[in-house]
Amino acid sequence: MTTEPYGKKNPFPAPVLGVKHITGEGSPKETIHIEYSLDGSGLEYAAGDALAVIPANDPALVSALIAQLGLDATASVTTPEGDTVTLEEALTTSYDITGVNKALLTKWAAASGSAELEAIATGDKEALSDFLWGRDILDLATEFPVSFDSAEAFTGMLKKIMPRLYSIASSPKAHPGQVHLCVGAVRYTARDRKRGGVCSTYMADRLQPGMTAKVFIHNNKNFKLPEDTATPVIMVGPGTGIAPFRSFWEDRIADGATSGNWLFFGNPYRATDFCYEDELAPLTESGALKLSIAWSRDTEKKVYVQHLMVQEGAELWAWLERGACFYVCGDASRMAKDVEAALIEVITTHGNKSAKEAAAYLADMKKNRRYQRDVY
Repeated sequence: MTTEPYGKKNPFPAPVLGVKHITGEGSPKETIHIEYSLDGSGLEYAAGDALAVIPANDPALVSALIAQLGLDATASVTTPEGDTVTLEEALTTSYDITGVNKALLTKWAAASGSAELEAIATGDKEALSDFLWGRDILDLATEFPVSFDSAEAFTGMLKKIMPRLYSIASSPKAHPGQVHLCVGAVRYTARDRKRGGVCSTYMADRLQPGMTAKVFIHNNKNFKLPEDTATPVIMVGPGTGIAPFRSFWEDRIADGATSGNWLFFGNPYRATDFCYEDELAPLTESGALKLSIAWSRDTEKKVYVQHLMVQEGAELWAWLERGACFYVCGDASRMAKDVEAALIEVITTHGNKSAKEAAAYLADMKKNRRYQRDVY
């Protein structure tokens, strides 16, 4: 019998090598750096790829949910993979107990006999969206009680827990047999209960060195370094958007690329939020990397990466004219749009181009893979 190779259908139990906070106490952002071993997995990745992590749910949430439903934690249930385990284990490692969507709401309305829930599930989309925001299955079980005949009757309603994708923050050339991530821990309060991102808090709070997490590699063909190391690269990654660029600069330095690496980074405060300062400082001092940083809350007027791009527009344009590849990683809804607008402004102003010509220049960069985005 041959064992299926590790991958999406057979995730690798990657040993955790270390977890450390890379933002300081008092920071408005909680950012962690986590390292996994890939030894013996056969998994390979390149700079720009992502790591899929399959999280486990918070045991406290699992216990509270089982208690609220009045079910037996030791009752046997079947996982989506067909294994027989206890209800407690299934809800911890196999099922999504935080995401509530219309399909689940419809099933819950029928099981609870709630006319109110039925009206929400079948009614106005905006009202449905408002109702679902920040609600998990414990909220449903508390507000609209259901008496399930068996643990299986409950788990039969649930979806399997899904992997979360994170941009890889390491180069295999610099860290053979390892893969690193840079992750922002998501925490918030909704309906008087503290909550957190399922996977980010799993890594930040519960994973310890020696424990394992189920992972696989997700190849990202649309976010890759230029094959020619003589091509300069410009990287724009505020916050955890810095993640793939750590893999980029490590890769470029390992390859001996001397054509120029320029990182635009941004975060709220210099004192607490200088991610990878210990690694970046020697690189900037040696000239291996040009670094432009926007500390948005250290000045009276908020300064972001796009403002620095415009301020340093003449040099940015010179790099583009030398054939530089331009990369953006981070928030798609606002930051990436603002960065693209700033890039158009630089091309227009310093390239002496009309709006139409600047748009054509950017379109050409995209076509020739000189403008790539990893946004979410």
